[in-house]
Amino acid sequence: MRLLGALGLFLALLHVTSCLLIGAFNIENFGTKKSKDDFVMNHIKKIVLRYDIILIQGLQDEDGKVTKKLKDLVNKDSPLHFSYIVSEPLPLGSSFFQFLSHKERYLFLYRKETVSVKGSFQYTVKGFDRPPFVVKFSSTEPGKEFVLIPIHTKPKSAVQEIDALVDVVAAAEQKWNNNNIMVLGDFNADGKHVKAGDWKKIRLFNTNKNFHWLIANGVDTTLAAKSSNAHDRIVVTTEMEKGVLAGSAKVFDFRQEYGLGDQAKRISDHFPVEVELKLKVEPAPDQPEDPEQPEDPEA
Repeated sequence: MRLLGALGLFLALLHVTSCLLIGAFNIENFGTKKSKDDFVMNHIKKIVLRYDIILIQGLQDEDGKVTKKLKDLVNKDSPLHFSYIVSEPLPLGSSFFQFLSHKERYLFLYRKETVSVKGSFQYTVKGFDRPPFVVKFSSTEPGKEFVLIPIHTKPKSAVQEIDALVDVVAAAEQKWNNNNIMVLGDFNADGKHVKAGDWKKIRLFNTNKNFHWLIANGVDTTLAAKSSNAHDRIVVTTEMEKGVLAGSAKVFDFRQEYGLGDQAKRISDHFPVEVELKLKVEPAPDQPEDPEQPEDPEA
C-alpha cells in the first residue's frame, strides 16, 4: 500500500512539473442540500482532484460552510493539498428583487504544491449579474504568472455580458501589467441565449483575433439529452495562447468516465471544460492560424 501511495504521489508530481490542468465547472444549485449528498460530494471530489486549478460556479454558500466542507473532503487522504479563494456572494449589494433569488459565489480550488494566489479583485463596473472575481496565480515555474477571469452570465443578458468581458480583461491587464489572461466559465454562449446574428456584437469574439476561443461552437458542454449546447467556454488572450498545450482544451465527460448514466445529473447539468498550460514555452517558428478559433456562425 505504501508503494502504491508513493507511486501515486510520484505521478502527481510528474504531472505538476510538466503542465497545469485548469478547469471550470458549473455545479447546478451547489448548496447545503447537495453538500449533504455523499454520492454527489464524492464525485465532485474526484473531479476536483484532477486539476491544478478548478473554478466552481453555481455555489450557493452564504456562510462558507459548503466551501469548507468541500475543501476538507478534497484534502482528506490526499498526497497533495488544496487551498481556495472565493468571492463574496453575487450579485453584490442587496435589493428587494435579489431577496427573491439566490446568490452565487465564484470558487477557485487550487493545488498549493503547484500554484499560489498573488492577487485578486472584484470587478464592480455595472453590466454583470455575477460580476467576475479576478484572480492572479503564479505557478512553481519561476516567472509564470497568469490571470483567470471567471464568468457565469445571466442567460437573458449573455450577449451583453460576454461583450463586456473585454473591459474586464483590460482592467486586469492594466492592474497587473500582465496579458497572460484566461476567461472561463458558463458563458451561456449558445442556443436561444446567443444566436447566430449576435456574434458580431461580441467584442470578445470579434476583436482582431486578440482572443482565442478554445471550446468551439458545436461542442456540447451540458448533459441535456435533447439538445446540444456549447454554454461553457474557455477564451485566452494571444499571449496566454502561446502557453496552451495544443489540443488539450476539451470537455471532461464525468458521466462516461465514471460510468454514472442518469445518476450524473445528480451532480450537475454541465460538464467541466478544461485546458492544459505548458510551464515552459519553447520558442517556435510562425504558427498557422489557430485551428480551434470558432468561425462566425453567420459567415
